[in-house]
Amino acid sequence: MAASSGPNTLHEMANSFLALAREEAGVGYATKDPRRVRDAAEKAWLAVMQATDAAMERHGRIPETGPGAHGARQDFLEEVGRADLANQLRVFADLLHGRYFYVGDVPGADRMRIALDEAADFLRRVSQEI
Repeated sequence: MAASSGPNTLHEMANSFLALAREEAGVGYATKDPRRVRDAAEKAWLAVMQATDAAMERHGRIPETGPGAHGARQDFLEEVGRADLANQLRVFADLLHGRYFYVGDVPGADRMRIALDEAADFLRRVSQEI
């Protein structure tokens, strides 16, 4: 997301994407449509990235684009003393973005709910603690 969007807007977008992810997952499980569940996972991943970018901007850092962006986000979290969040970001990258979306290893509804709840907690922590 462009730096001109501002951290508050990015944080609002993150929450909006997470709400959309929950809705998409609900529809996907109700209709037995794994494509919708996969899309929900990717929206949750986008929410996590947007929240991290908002935190970066609050610290005067412009989020990188392209292939180095993920590493830059992790580096930022570690630099501000939040290795715990950097590790959680890696887990989200692996599960939400990698396994659930790209690979199509669709989790059960309970596991997806847990992942979305963990993403919501990540958004809250990145917004309030960094």
